[in-house]
Amino acid sequence: MQPTTMSPAVKQEADRHRVTVAALRRVPFFREVPEDTLVPLAAASTRHVLGHGDNLWEPDNAIEVVFVLAAGVVHLYRHLENGEEITVALLDPGQVCGLADLDAAFVPTTAAQALFDETVVYRIPRRPFAAFLVANPALALRALAASCRRVRDAYDLHALPDARARLAYALAHLATANRERMVWLTHEELAPLVGVGRETITRYALPDLRGRGLIAYGGHRRGIHVLDSAQLLALPKHSL
Repeated sequence: MQPTTMSPAVKQEADRHRVTVAALRRVPFFREVPEDTLVPLAAASTRHVLGHGDNLWEPDNAIEVVFVLAAGVVHLYRHLENGEEITVALLDPGQVCGLADLDAAFVPTTAAQALFDETVVYRIPRRPFAAFLVANPALALRALAASCRRVRDAYDLHALPDARARLAYALAHLATANRERMVWLTHEELAPLVGVGRETITRYALPDLRGRGLIAYGGHRRGIHVLDSAQLLALPKHSL
């Protein structure tokens, strides 16, 4: 009996699934999941590469997929009635978002925007993802924990006492975008993430963090090197 030979199209699709499975397993959420368990999810997913400023979603537009952030950082924010923009969260690589109402389309009240070029996102239709969680209860609990943690982080962010503390939070998360732990956003781009004017960033918050030995930078457009993320995140707990 002759062995079955795959057509080029079938082989290409199988190769794509293997690449997607490997990419998903690099995400902490899926790291302990056996490869064969991830194949159906990989088959349903699509890979998207976003540039700096591209929208992942917009408020009041129904979302019918779950997002897995594989690379880059996404800014989750909301516009208030007075026109003010507030940061809800900064999503790091490895985060899974869009988990609410998995049995139906989800209509967010927030907007989400990529903060870096080469932001890589996997989009997975909600129903296959919900079925995956039902078949893997441990991951369902992990998804619930992740959602609760995001709510807690949003509360903590808004409870931070001043611009220095909020900037510390932002830089610690933004530094996850590359191995060098560099943040390449300008002071003008950092300011709305923190909810203050550029002058506060330039004259007060950044010099304070540099004086504490937590960051280093050589100029307005030369990038900010995050030296100690743990201490940046611990800073709000100190007496300010």
